[in-house]
Amino acid sequence: MIRKLFVAVFLLWVCGLYSSLYGYDLSPPDAGWEQKSDEKDYKTYFREKKGSGIGEVLMIGVIDGPPSKYFSVVGDYDDFPQFMPYTQYVKLLRSEKVDENRTYNYAFFYLDMPFVSYRFYTLKLQDEKNYNGRRGTFRSYWTLEKQGPNHKTPLDPDIAPHVKEGSKAIETAYNEGYWLFEPINGGEKTKVTYYVCTNPGGSIPDWLANKANIIALPKLMKAIKQRVKDPKYDIISKRN
Repeated sequence: MIRKLFVAVFLLWVCGLYSSLYGYDLSPPDAGWEQKSDEKDYKTYFREKKGSGIGEVLMIGVIDGPPSKYFSVVGDYDDFPQFMPYTQYVKLLRSEKVDENRTYNYAFFYLDMPFVSYRFYTLKLQDEKNYNGRRGTFRSYWTLEKQGPNHKTPLDPDIAPHVKEGSKAIETAYNEGYWLFEPINGGEKTKVTYYVCTNPGGSIPDWLANKANIIALPKLMKAIKQRVKDPKYDIISKRN
């Protein structure tokens, strides 16, 4: 009896130690999320945006390496076709440095997704280091740029040579999201949060678009974890 009690206490101690070493908080920052997966180093969530039918998806995980390197990867817009899922062409149109920590980037995206027409959009991305006053924390937040001098389409002369079926492509109706990279253990690891709420436009039913966004999350995590191994991001991240 005493031996069984000792074993039980020992196992509880080991579990507590394991939790203190490896048990990071991967819960959503607010309410209403339904968990969709619980992988080794990340969790995914879904909820419907109130009154819209559009789905919000969220991915939270802990990965090896400093936030500055992952921020460098997701800011490497022109090279997205080499590693980002479904991305055929990206063109960084303009960069506007607001202050020491914040830059606005405008970029055109052209996507080749399975079973549907090509999609395109122009994003305004607010890229920030030391986000919200937290040193070593990085965020890239985006919204659609739907008009004005920074808005592009596949028919524009500087875009058309680089894309397929430009005249048949559909402009995404709604896209808002962010990457957030926070340091853990002095930057040895990174807590990564990815959020997106998007409506691809066209005749795709909301339920199908939402399902596609959820399925894409593991591919996205795998892509950035693989891409960050490229030595060039060691150099780029030192500028951040």
